[in-house]
Amino acid sequence: MTQTVERPRLTRPTPPSRSPSADVLLPGVSAAAWALGAGLVLLGLPVLLAWAADSRSGSGAGAALRTVGQLWLVAHGVGLTLAAGPVHLTPLGLAAVPLLLLHRAGRHAARTSAVGRGRDASLLVLAMALPYALTAAVLAVLAGSPAVRPSTAGALVLGFVVAVVGAASGVVREAGLLAGLDRLPGRVSALLRATAVATAALLAGGALVAGAAVALHASRVTSLADATGPGLLGGLGLLLLGLSLVPNAAIWGTSWVTGPGFAVGAGTAVSPWSSTLGPVPAFPLVGGLPSGPAPTWLGVAALVVPLVAGVLGGLLVARALGAVSLTRAALEGAVVAPCVAAVLTLLALVSGGPLGDGRLSAIGPSPWRVGVAVFAEVLLPSVAAAVLGVRRARP
Repeated sequence: MTQTVERPRLTRPTPPSRSPSADVLLPGVSAAAWALGAGLVLLGLPVLLAWAADSRSGSGAGAALRTVGQLWLVAHGVGLTLAAGPVHLTPLGLAAVPLLLLHRAGRHAARTSAVGRGRDASLLVLAMALPYALTAAVLAVLAGSPAVRPSTAGALVLGFVVAVVGAASGVVREAGLLAGLDRLPGRVSALLRATAVATAALLAGGALVAGAAVALHASRVTSLADATGPGLLGGLGLLLLGLSLVPNAAIWGTSWVTGPGFAVGAGTAVSPWSSTLGPVPAFPLVGGLPSGPAPTWLGVAALVVPLVAGVLGGLLVARALGAVSLTRAALEGAVVAPCVAAVLTLLALVSGGPLGDGRLSAIGPSPWRVGVAVFAEVLLPSVAAAVLGVRRARP
């Protein structure tokens, strides 16, 4: 007689439930503090070295520390009010410093708190962004002086925005939430890729133009650098400032390639079709500006860049569509143009800003003009490339 004996199932005790907000609060605050402190050290070290080495400077340590705070705020896009007027031009190379630090801090915090869900990731980002923004507002108050007044409200808002963007990129990547992009509809993912490639092509063309302008006028750039007599540390500071403005120059070059150009002061314009310059700041990078209008053939040749960008975007859309009607291919290709135009409008907006009142109140490209020009120049190439790509894919 066989007797079957059932073994009791071994069950593990259920761990007590924990509040996700409590799990991510401490890692989030710690990560925000690390990113903020590291940013102050990286951006402030050149300032403190220059202050310590300049025996002619009559400023004290307090003034040097306030300058560090002001530089950190400028890297977050916070405007300063000077006696000469408002300053809102953000060197985008400086802005990359807090974004990269927040990205790294967000990855570490996500790994520490074992974030795996979208809700927990959102809470962790908020746990980083809120204290970061509040500290930025406090720094704006502490860094103020009778000569330089940072915007406290701008520090609060922009500190929060920068923290959310930087932290979210790190948290989402570390938590593996980017895999969810694979579940997007094919049309959406293809449009995102087409927009990214077309935008990258435009920026590459703009960067090439800006670099060529500086190289062609290298003697003038060198003369402007020597005229200031900066010395070793001052020269290093000019070099770092020039490097921090390279992304701005690439965006301005893109505006030149697409036609609207950019301003280097009120009443000035630098574009393929005309060039009107008045007195400009004695800064080495400005030496790359043309002294007169560009040849007509060069302006026409520059239009090849948005043409190539539109073709690349349209081909990527056609590859994702496969064998569909030509009407649908044309419509899908047409959507690339407004998406690329929106991205370039935003980039043009953040790349410029006033450097004071009067003559320097207008610096950089006009965002709406850049958006309109990019839309008009990318539309037809992207539609034509999408239609021809789908037509060739048909059996």
